[in-house]
Amino acid sequence: MFKVERIRRIKEILTDCKQIDVGTLSGLLSVSDATIRNDFEELEREGFLTRFHGGATLNATQTAEELHNPFTGTAIKYDKNKEELGEIAVRLVRDGEWIFIGPGTTSYYIAKALLSRSGINVLTNNFLVASVLSANSSIQVLFIGGRLNCAGFYSFPDNIEAELQDVHLDKCFFSVDGVDMDGGYTLSDWSIQELITSIAAKSEKILFVIDCSKFNKRSFRRIGDLDYPDILVTNDNIPTEFKTYYLEHRVCTYTSYDLDSLHL
Repeated sequence: MFKVERIRRIKEILTDCKQIDVGTLSGLLSVSDATIRNDFEELEREGFLTRFHGGATLNATQTAEELHNPFTGTAIKYDKNKEELGEIAVRLVRDGEWIFIGPGTTSYYIAKALLSRSGINVLTNNFLVASVLSANSSIQVLFIGGRLNCAGFYSFPDNIEAELQDVHLDKCFFSVDGVDMDGGYTLSDWSIQELITSIAAKSEKILFVIDCSKFNKRSFRRIGDLDYPDILVTNDNIPTEFKTYYLEHRVCTYTSYDLDSLHL
């Protein structure tokens, strides 16, 4: 069992049981007690659980609807696929790098996965990302201000080119609303399209982090062909024709199958 799958199962079990001991969980998942203790330590840093001698308890703030729009109070349902992508994406970030994390709830899960890291520098315009990362003082966060988009939890400056004039980034992370064999990558928000274009020009590597639900869908604004990003992070179960395309066009693609070979 890959680590990301094991973490997901631990979260599912704790969400149902609220409390569990190390021995029981190690038996259920067929791993050692030491492995479970290490997983508990990581999940405690994320704020998901609280450890006690021999086990762990689910934190009261963790529910199936763990995200809320900070402006409207509307609940956003927990997404296992996006959480998996966050775990994969952070394996591609090296200590000391400058990265940009864009708008969207997928980015929230990238930020949560980053919480256990240190020495990372993050530029973002995503309020959820900034809020999550504020819990880790060893991660430097710079926020791009501007006009507020309440529905998307992000801000956008009046002059993005001026904001980024002297900026250099190692990597940038974005998601999209649609992935289509003919239409390429598409978005419903024109501001994010402009943001991607501007940030990509300042980045060494462009990474798209896209969950499986976005495939075979089209939205309003086109970003580019399917080979636009340098790296794609996605789930294992995307349609076969996309897997074939990425392989034939040499688009570097990571899924949960690659987790054990990815080292921080």
